Amino acid sequence: MQQQLRLNLAAGLNQLAVRIYVLVVSMVVGAFVGLIAVAFFKVVALSAAWWSVPLPTSFAEIEWHYSPFVGFALLASALIAGQVLKLLKQGRPHGPSDLIASAQIGEPLDLKSGFVSSFLALNNLCGAASVGIFGPLVHLGGCLSRWLQKSSTKISHDVVLGAGAGAAIAAVFSAPIGAAIYAHEAIIRRFGTFGAGPVLACTFGAYWVANALLGKHRFFSVGDAPILDSRSLLIALALGVAAGLISSIYIYSVTESPKLSKASHIPLQWQPLLPALLIFLISPLLPHLLGTGMGSVTLAMQENLALTLVITLLFSKIVITTLCLGFRYYGGVFAPALFFGAMLGSLFDLALADLGWVQSSSYVALGAASCIATVIGAPMASIVIVFEMTGSYEWAVLSMVSVVVSAQISRSFVGRSLFDRQLAARGVVMKDDYEAKVN
Repeated sequence: MQQQLRLNLAAGLNQLAVRIYVLVVSMVVGAFVGLIAVAFFKVVALSAAWWSVPLPTSFAEIEWHYSPFVGFALLASALIAGQVLKLLKQGRPHGPSDLIASAQIGEPLDLKSGFVSSFLALNNLCGAASVGIFGPLVHLGGCLSRWLQKSSTKISHDVVLGAGAGAAIAAVFSAPIGAAIYAHEAIIRRFGTFGAGPVLACTFGAYWVANALLGKHRFFSVGDAPILDSRSLLIALALGVAAGLISSIYIYSVTESPKLSKASHIPLQWQPLLPALLIFLISPLLPHLLGTGMGSVTLAMQENLALTLVITLLFSKIVITTLCLGFRYYGGVFAPALFFGAMLGSLFDLALADLGWVQSSSYVALGAASCIATVIGAPMASIVIVFEMTGSYEWAVLSMVSVVVSAQISRSFVGRSLFDRQLAARGVVMKDDYEAKVN
């Protein structure tokens, strides 16, 4: 009996040592990913400061003037992008969909293509491409995590990828809990031997490093909490319906956009020049479409954009981002979803203010969260991130309504997420519950 107890104790201590090792390694990896994510973010911000132009708040403020800095940034980044594309197999940049395929069906993760794609996205974002920063960071986080732990067998492959992806989200959104849920909901899609421990440790490490370097940072600064009544719930419901329909259009457009470049017969290395030229031509009219567009989101939060401009930006962002991605001017899909989601929320704010239903900007964050949730296929994570970023129970409850409605509409028309639809186009059909098959 005593011998058995000693054996059980020894086994328990050994298991505890392994778990502590896993948590420590995950935290260190998360800190490193967070450091790289912050550096990536800072480089893009510094470049944007060089070519940025004033953002008009209405069409009446527009001055038709072309910036040579914008023109140079777009031309240089498009030419460099064309050469970088030749380093990728079939000219296809890698992104979060490759993490999902690797985690779910064991498809080998091509680290070389992953790092080349990250550089490509960095180049394009620095050059004012109308694409996102968060998707490339998620993919880079997963690749870095896999590279740092390629010799480790203690943590399963999918958890390694999910933890790295979550760390990147935690660093840039300052939302470690929501980032951990995103990793499980969108990448890993299960809870394994070590539970959520490695992912939480990784996202905390990234969050800690980002806070040390950037301080307390949030994309949204939401004022007073709303009153939870039938009116606010009805508004959230209507916003969810609109977000689901708009997001479905966006997902369909982006996933079908490669057909445009194929039909154009433009050589691979020259394809990024087409969207770059279009962005430059309309830059005096809609400079908001340059880069990630976070400045315009801030204006929307402050209720400083005119209604006609908000509507124009909502739909033009979808068109321009679709063309960028279709013609290999590669970048992320998160930030564009955040952008047009914020514009949709601003549209609700302005319309409701005219009716006297709301007194200040309030639904921008809700619109952004609803559109992001449908695009990335992570409604639970989006709700938790809203709670972490606003600190408001009321906003979290309203986001439950809008996000759930939006996700159900989008899944009915275009599937679980934009990334799952991209995989389906490659013959990899994902199911909702940790199952996949290859056609």
